[in-house]
Amino acid sequence: MFSILAKAALTAIFIVAMSELAKRSTYLAALLVALPLATAMTAAWLYIDTSNTALATRYAWSVLLLTPPGMVFLALIPLGTRMGLNFWLTLLLSALITGLVYYGYTIILQRVFNVTL
Repeated sequence: MFSILAKAALTAIFIVAMSELAKRSTYLAALLVALPLATAMTAAWLYIDTSNTALATRYAWSVLLLTPPGMVFLALIPLGTRMGLNFWLTLLLSALITGLVYYGYTIILQRVFNVTL
């Protein structure tokens, strides 16, 4: 139980720190978030919890393969706000569209490339 609480606390601290940093420097906050720090932390926690190198490696590989559709979300937010849409509506539509893109992308990975995540 302590391990779960420690993970949650560290993750929360990271997210709060990045949101506070973004108020001062969007570039620096974006750079730190763009680095695979969350992926590294998750892979490390996964390995610590399971001592399973293959599982941590499979996780990292899945993150790599799922990165391209995630770019859709990041592209739609500025596009929606430039079109004059409300920020919250833009965020919601971006999430919904990205979910559909992820769904289609995973089907393509499975059927065309025989890759199952």
